[in-house]
Amino acid sequence: MTALTRNPQNTNLKQSTKFRLNFDRLPGITYFCQSANLPGISASEVPRATPFVDVYVPGEKLVYDTFNVTFIVDEDMRAWTEVHDWLRGITFPNNFEEYINLGRAGNPAYTASSFTNKPQPQYSSAVLTLYSNKNNPNMRIKFIGIFPISLSTIIFNTQDTAENIVTADATFRFSYYNYERISV
Repeated sequence: MTALTRNPQNTNLKQSTKFRLNFDRLPGITYFCQSANLPGISASEVPRATPFVDVYVPGEKLVYDTFNVTFIVDEDMRAWTEVHDWLRGITFPNNFEEYINLGRAGNPAYTASSFTNKPQPQYSSAVLTLYSNKNNPNMRIKFIGIFPISLSTIIFNTQDTAENIVTADATFRFSYYNYERISV
């Protein structure tokens, strides 16, 4: 193997500003998204006892970090209310009608669970598309069985200037994600 064959084929570096996030049920976040993370992944390990020192072997379960999104809050608070209503609907704090409406409003083709074929209106799918330095999509990360677990507080302050933009954070859990390289 020569030095020339060990060099990477693509030496362009990933830019953190080149992405787009699409949720099936959150169109407001698609437009106003400021930041999104690609969640980390870890595997469990299992200790195997020996007379001298415990030896660790690979476990059998993966653990994904949470998916965190920061978005601008528009003056009608559409993006914020989309997440709020979804979160409230999956917990149905007042009545079962809120849960039933999950399958109607904003989720025309609700996601089937990865474990059953039955519709699961509390879940959605999301796609994080990453772009190259030339603004061509080159990788797509698809989140399976995603749902919100928290929505941040919004603080209104009369001492702020008009240039201060209100943002909110939403945290999501998901079953797993798949990635796909896109050929250009």
